[in-house]
Amino acid sequence: MRRTTPVWLLNKVKRGLMNRLIPLKKTSLNGMVYYYTREAPPHDPRAFSALGQEFHHKIDHLSGDTAIDVGANIGSYTLRLARRFRTVIAFEPDPAMCSILRLNAKVNKLKNIKVEEMALGNEDGVSPLYVRKGTGATSLSHSHYGLKYETVKKVRVAKLDSLSGIPGKVDFVKLDAEGLELPILRGARSTIARFRPILGIEVHSRPTGFGSMCACETCDYLSSCGYNPEVTGKSDSETPVHWVWAIPNK
Repeated sequence: MRRTTPVWLLNKVKRGLMNRLIPLKKTSLNGMVYYYTREAPPHDPRAFSALGQEFHHKIDHLSGDTAIDVGANIGSYTLRLARRFRTVIAFEPDPAMCSILRLNAKVNKLKNIKVEEMALGNEDGVSPLYVRKGTGATSLSHSHYGLKYETVKKVRVAKLDSLSGIPGKVDFVKLDAEGLELPILRGARSTIARFRPILGIEVHSRPTGFGSMCACETCDYLSSCGYNPEVTGKSDSETPVHWVWAIPNK
């Protein structure tokens, strides 16, 4: 009896060939053009908002001087923030994602985006970045998500408080850093204390508490900094996460 090649293997080979021949795809969302890797499309704001996830539904109510996007990836938030803020500083450690982000800023003619190819943390230095090819999944932790990472790159890490050249007043910070949100917040304590921006944070743990109240380590830290953290959504699809919208206390 003649053996046939398994379907899963054929699909894997097909994906590999397509990624080599056409590494990027192109789409439009909310009037913005996005280039992206074939397996990591940009966030669809309506789909995520319907699930109570992410912060896309809140972006349209923001405006101000400077917004900071930590973990910018290809710019799902960055591009939309650039429509509402005078300046957007996008931090993304993966060089490949930075290239796509710069391309997306260019094709959308957004000249107020500054891309910083680095990770943020609670100390200045260099760290390994674990990259899962084709998905856009990266982390400074090799065990995050329990995924197999094929590539390791060395990336610059800095405290936000150590960086100079942030223009104007920081009015908003979005933070999605695959479990490193607390060290990044600690490395940005002076900046946060000075400007008192609104914070939108993806926290990589289950919320502890009831309703919109949470007593996880990150939310407790935000409270100690004079913020009122509110849980706006949660998910257990890959790893437990919850989304926190934090407003400074008056």
